[in-house]
Amino acid sequence: MICPSCGHDNIEGVDRCEECVTSLLKVDPQADQEGMASDVMENDISQLEQEFLGVSPDTSAGDVIKKMKAAGVGCALVLADGELVGIFTERDLLNKLTGSAAKSSQTPVRDLMSLYPEVLSDRDSVATAVNKMSIGRYRHIPVRKADGSYSVTSIKHVLKYIAKAEW
Repeated sequence: MICPSCGHDNIEGVDRCEECVTSLLKVDPQADQEGMASDVMENDISQLEQEFLGVSPDTSAGDVIKKMKAAGVGCALVLADGELVGIFTERDLLNKLTGSAAKSSQTPVRDLMSLYPEVLSDRDSVATAVNKMSIGRYRHIPVRKADGSYSVTSIKHVLKYIAKAEW
């Protein structure tokens, strides 16, 4: 079965593309799945809760940490002229601001952030988000909305979505 999204030739009967994780349930009329697996494959990321904290690359790490704490979020998107240039996460904080090689909290976030993170579209499936987070070992992943703005979804939001669903 050919995936309509990426053109990958999949084995007949699979419920998702082995290459891009796109749901093939609508492509294969014999695939009649219901419940959680179907919802995760078919529902897009817009079904998940999302959050947003944006900072400029020149913001000090200490200020970003204060903003993250006040907003109750685990990451900040680093934006320059409205474009995503990086992400600063709790992992960056622990790995780069603690220990023997720790930098000062006055260091600009541009020197500590993860550059050009992978970004999902708000039309990507929940399964795609889970797959990207699992493969990349991310807990947070930026989402580009149709209007060009950004938000973040996290594994916390995926678990909340699964827990609330009525299968």
